[in-house]
Amino acid sequence: MSSTSTSSGASRRKTIKDLQEEVSNLYNNIRLFEKGARHFTDETQTNIAKHMLKTVCTDITNLIFNFLAADLMMAAEDYTAITSEMRKKILSTLPEETRGPLTKLHISLNGKSVEEFVTCLDVAADACDIMAKRGDKKKERQILFQHRQALIEHLKVTEDPALVLHLTSVLLFQFTTHCMLHAPGRCVPQIITFLSTKIPEDQHSLLIKYQGLVVKQLISQNKKIGQGDDDSVDNNLDTEENIEAIRKELQELSASVKDLVLRPRKTSVTEE
Repeated sequence: MSSTSTSSGASRRKTIKDLQEEVSNLYNNIRLFEKGARHFTDETQTNIAKHMLKTVCTDITNLIFNFLAADLMMAAEDYTAITSEMRKKILSTLPEETRGPLTKLHISLNGKSVEEFVTCLDVAADACDIMAKRGDKKKERQILFQHRQALIEHLKVTEDPALVLHLTSVLLFQFTTHCMLHAPGRCVPQIITFLSTKIPEDQHSLLIKYQGLVVKQLISQNKKIGQGDDDSVDNNLDTEENIEAIRKELQELSASVKDLVLRPRKTSVTEE
């Protein structure tokens, strides 16, 4: 009996240790992403904040909720699958001393401020005896490097033009500011505008050209979907030809766009 109890105690300590490590990693990512978001103002910063709250901030919240739910036999196999309704259900079963801070954390996900979320997170983690370690400069450099490498590996294999543009823009942002950025696709035009004073003019012109083609492709595809059976064959052929011409141009430019970050030593995209 005592050996079982010792074993389960050791297992719980290991679980807490694993949890604290995962919470600390996500916590430091959020802090570094927030630092990147500060380079933007007004609506763009709000859109980035909302995106962060829906993604990485929700992940760390669900991680903590799922840990507490395990004691109540309510844990989900995958914490990222926890919904807002599931969080409310878990909250209703918690003792008051943890329910209060975790309710505030849950509500802060629907706000517009990552800073406010982090404040709620600090209080909630403290109430649950979870220690989120702030990374030192060395740890931050390591996180920045790992994040950059993960994005580069993703960029190498993707062929989707919209994703090529998104990843290249975010990577160029990190190269030029030494800050990570976790932004939605709708903020890519603002990131490209920000880069206009940070990268050589010919590189920025290439990004603008590629962005224009990505938008054209999206419009053409939507136009094709919107065409009914009553439309003329000529119209359909024109749309098909247009889509194919844009696709070819994007394909031809994709390697050059990727090279802006995969071969960063090149100061000009026309350089041999």
